[in-house]
Amino acid sequence: MPTPVNSRGIVVPSSRYQRGVALFVGLVFLVMLSLVALMVMKDTLLEMRMTTATARHEQAFEAAERARVIPEAILADHVFNRGWPVSWGGSVPDGKFDLYTTFAHREAWIDLINPKTNDGEGLQTSCGGSNLVIFYMPQTCATHTESYNYDSSTWDDAVVMNTCADGSESCGASQKINSRVAIVRDGVMLNKGSGAASQQGYSSVGVGTAKGGGALLLQVRSDTKVPGNGEAATIAQYKLEIK
Repeated sequence: MPTPVNSRGIVVPSSRYQRGVALFVGLVFLVMLSLVALMVMKDTLLEMRMTTATARHEQAFEAAERARVIPEAILADHVFNRGWPVSWGGSVPDGKFDLYTTFAHREAWIDLINPKTNDGEGLQTSCGGSNLVIFYMPQTCATHTESYNYDSSTWDDAVVMNTCADGSESCGASQKINSRVAIVRDGVMLNKGSGAASQQGYSSVGVGTAKGGGALLLQVRSDTKVPGNGEAATIAQYKLEIK
């Protein structure tokens, strides 16, 4: 085929060659746009994963805070009676415990702590033995070192609870929230005025520690796992008044 020329003798590219160049340029732009779209999608997926991870962590944190409150609610009765009720495997008559009032008549909460409700859940045994945990006495386990109270990752579980993410009383394994609460003794202290009254020979209005009372300090650690691999742990000091 002869090469086309115009009236001035200048060679004019054929339309076939022009269409080939346009196709090549179009393919280059298409590849560039595809790369840009992939980068945007990658960033979007990363943001979605970060948002999901943050949401799971917040859910686990809130669940850990709630789980810590449940065993705290019965500490006063346990310390006052120096033991657990007979129905839970303890030695104190059930009538001395006011658990249903403590838990605002929420029977489901009682079942969460009852060591006989489910295997491995509820109150745990002390130091791997057969006796239920005791909060008001220091741990005397042979397996515990002097640094036990300062390393929360080694604390024995005091209460193990499984609840449902949707708030219902029963749900499948995929919706279970597992909470493990550990409680260790952190010390004791006198209430305000008790020491001064004791030094005065109980001659003041207060009558020393017998009147003013003291406080038992406990460290409470709650480690909770929620559906979606979210996990959080919270630690707080609990001051229990003893009079």
